[in-house]
Amino acid sequence: MTDGEQSAEWVSSLLQVSDPLFPTGAYAHSMGLEQWAATCGYTSGDDLVTFFEAHAGPSLARLELPYVRYVREAIVDEDWATVVELDAEIDAWKWASELREASISQGRGRLRLLKKLWKASPLIETYGAAFASGKVRGHHLVMTALQFELLKVPAEAGLMTYGYQSLANFVSASIKLLRISPEAAQVALHTGLEQLPEWVATSKQVDRESAGWFAPAFDIASARHSTAFSRLFIS
Repeated sequence: MTDGEQSAEWVSSLLQVSDPLFPTGAYAHSMGLEQWAATCGYTSGDDLVTFFEAHAGPSLARLELPYVRYVREAIVDEDWATVVELDAEIDAWKWASELREASISQGRGRLRLLKKLWKASPLIETYGAAFASGKVRGHHLVMTALQFELLKVPAEAGLMTYGYQSLANFVSASIKLLRISPEAAQVALHTGLEQLPEWVATSKQVDRESAGWFAPAFDIASARHSTAFSRLFIS
């Protein structure tokens, strides 16, 4: 096997854990898009692009992707105390209960599957023990960062993958919520993905002290989801 082939061994595993068929329950969540779309009157693929540019992209660049990086760096350093701290910080900034519980539910699902697929992994065993003892909540972002290190996914590829999954989840939900065609949804996703490298690049410059994304209107809309008269998604 050549060096090039060895360096790409992570690709097949990454494709598996990033595929919509990987059962984490993401399909049941809009991650706040349902109530935000209703609040803003979204009806088109162009509206979805507006959402990417005004909220989802900046949130990735200023908050989520930096935390993916912080968690993975702590795991590489075997600094599990910092991993616990980061998990707690993520729990705190997901103050809308349904978004917080959605993150935990998807994270637990990912942890459960990773345990079955990579039984002998010390990383999974260590984090699994912390989860079992209640030291961590099992947020999806933390589990995603852990799996990137488990699979030895290059840092840039990991950040791009997390960004893709986030945008794709909104696109999947938008087909039901906005009643747009799959083709229009894919055009919107393509537009978002064209900007993703810039959001990833920005995220690399964000240190832990300055990480954050202030979007109170979106958070309030997300919090209203639990009392909505009707809804298509859990969150």
